[in-house]
Amino acid sequence: MSGAGRIGLITNPRSRALREGRFPLAEAAAGLPSAAPATPAELRAALADFAGRGVDLLAVQGGDGTLREVLSALPQTFGATPPAIALLATGKTNLAARVVGAPGPGEEGLAALRRAAASGTLRHRRLPVLEVHRPGLDEAPMRGLLFGAGAFTAAKTMADKGLHGRGIHDRLAVFLALAGTALRSIVQRDHALRAGSPMALSVDGRPNPEGRRFLVLATPLDRLMLGFWPFSGEGAGPLHWLDVAAPPRRLAAAVWAARQGRQRPWMPAAGYASGRAGRLALRLDTPFVLDGEVFEPGPQGLVLTAPATATFAMP
Repeated sequence: MSGAGRIGLITNPRSRALREGRFPLAEAAAGLPSAAPATPAELRAALADFAGRGVDLLAVQGGDGTLREVLSALPQTFGATPPAIALLATGKTNLAARVVGAPGPGEEGLAALRRAAASGTLRHRRLPVLEVHRPGLDEAPMRGLLFGAGAFTAAKTMADKGLHGRGIHDRLAVFLALAGTALRSIVQRDHALRAGSPMALSVDGRPNPEGRRFLVLATPLDRLMLGFWPFSGEGAGPLHWLDVAAPPRRLAAAVWAARQGRQRPWMPAAGYASGRAGRLALRLDTPFVLDGEVFEPGPQGLVLTAPATATFAMP
């Protein structure tokens, strides 16, 4: 396949791995337009400069949060002709890199990317991108790949406070946090997590049953980490969604079904609704997670769509 005409480099200066001096790019970055923006405004300025210089392949050195910020800023800076993206993954979980592929986080990865671009041998993969609107707030929508609320937010908080603080990172932290959240909900029948949170979910304009939710997930990806796939394939649209009523019933069996990637016939009646959609509207008053970072909802809730795609490049 054809290569890119010009590569631009975005590096996250707050990345833990990069602060520790790991994954230097050294000579591989020589001559490339590059920036290490510390704020969203600096990122937008850097991307606008790249657009003016004809960059059509963007190497992003960071994690899922860095990619989220880049995806969110591209419509304002590149407009209708965004660059392809190559991931030099240095984050804690690197979900996107594990799904779409990555050449490597440091000098060797960037060098391989440059060689493939020069020789016209880059491979490309186009994926829908999740767009999260917070109606009532004066802001551009956020873009990312994995949304979660309820128990997912609790697992994220557990990973940040209890695991990353002890030096446990990457997939192990994700597994331990999810396992800890599920175990507490299974073993401690009176645990507050089981009570869930008040949420109202509408799927393509059709409201799901009202009540408290234990977990809501949404993604345009076709697979997740650790082999988990809790979604059914019913319906149409780019978004896979999961809605688990609180308190969760038969949670251990549901976790096992997700690990096997198969829905069970008993699950809808037990409060596990799932499918595909083009638009999700969610009313909630508790934080949610988008690509590894916790955010507050807007005053009118959230609207999730996937109106655009991103092209990812690999050597």
